Amino acid sequence: MCSTLSPKQLSGPSLTDMQQYHQWLSSRHEASLLPMKEDLALWLSNILGLEITAESFMDRLDNGFLLCQLAETLQEKFRQSNGDLPAPGKRKSVPYRRIPCRQSAPSGSFFARDNTANFLTWCREVGVGETCLFESEGLVLHKQPREVCLCLLELGRIASRYNVEPPGLIKLEKEIEQEEKVPPPTPSPVFPVQPCPPSPSSSPSPSPIPAKVTSVKKSTGKLLDDAVRHIADDPPCRCANRFCVERQSQGRYRVGEKILFIRMLHNKHVMVRVGGGWETFESYLLKHDPCRMLQISRVEGKISPISTKSPNIKDLGPDSYLVVAAHYRSKK
Repeated sequence: MCSTLSPKQLSGPSLTDMQQYHQWLSSRHEASLLPMKEDLALWLSNILGLEITAESFMDRLDNGFLLCQLAETLQEKFRQSNGDLPAPGKRKSVPYRRIPCRQSAPSGSFFARDNTANFLTWCREVGVGETCLFESEGLVLHKQPREVCLCLLELGRIASRYNVEPPGLIKLEKEIEQEEKVPPPTPSPVFPVQPCPPSPSSSPSPSPIPAKVTSVKKSTGKLLDDAVRHIADDPPCRCANRFCVERQSQGRYRVGEKILFIRMLHNKHVMVRVGGGWETFESYLLKHDPCRMLQISRVEGKISPISTKSPNIKDLGPDSYLVVAAHYRSKK
């Protein structure tokens, strides 16, 4: 089962100094970006006819040439499908020009920055908002991998309006948008993915699925339910009041006090729709499940669960500020 899921989130470090803590945070951020990088690498590979992987993602893009190639390729696809779209007043005009770029631009050079700046100018022309753009330095020096991914996802959203196949995450967004237009199904019967409180009986069976649903959707739904259950139960929780993860309908779950859309990306990563973006289910639980919100303890260099009892200020030493910060952050 583990092989079909996102890489397991790293457990908290045995902290001896802040450097080790920052390294741990960095590895967590990188792990949370992996599904997005894999999805975008596959999309770029299909459009450009090149082999790009999540591991080589930033290295392949950092001189800006492939991004300029992507812009020219999409530009042509936009023009080809322009006639099938709504009247010009309802859409942005498509630029049609050669995008200046230098293929041999060395990584980290002025020419790499120039290539990237030309790509970003084109992005603005096709409607990518300023909040979705990144700095040239952010790509060239690998400082903003998340911003680069978010920019390409927004470009994928725009491409989908021109009948260009978008990245997998954008397909999932469209699927959810269609689902939101339909009244939510009756929440009964449902089965708890992570019961609250736990039941000694055997694992519950999924709610009935209409006969019209294809076997492919059935298997996909079961794969998602199994993956959500696997993540929710790892590590096992023995609290009296467990953080609830409960299935409402296919792809829709009650997590804590919220109803969330959860999807499988390429039958591999469990992703949660949060606001206008995506987050891995593991990362979401780390932020919202009280049992996973850890406080950093200097005692024997171990990580211990957050105490339900407020710390006494008199008992805190000069190295205990992290404990205080973590405790009160969990109270918000």
